[in-house]
Amino acid sequence: MHATRSAEARRDSRAWQTALDRALAAHDSEDAFAHYPHVAFAFPSSSPNPYSGDYPLLNYRELKEWATSRGWRVRPAPERAPAGEKYSPPVRFTRGRTHHMP
Repeated sequence: MHATRSAEARRDSRAWQTALDRALAAHDSEDAFAHYPHVAFAFPSSSPNPYSGDYPLLNYRELKEWATSRGWRVRPAPERAPAGEKYSPPVRFTRGRTHHMP
């Protein structure tokens, strides 16, 4: 049963990644922001989230590789976090410089 949940989680994370990819592709400005839980569902860590049982901990390494491959730089945006959400700040996507892309 655990293997089934793991396979479902991977399939669900790919669906979240596809949605994130589409949203970023449709975004016209240099910066885009995504809610932490949305990005965490797309790039879940294998470690449990000590701050919330509602969504996984974010795997920033995997997110960064994915974003970089699409021409985006990524970093947390704690200045945009609502009160009480310091451990799950929004994620800022900034368009990378085109000469860095392969």
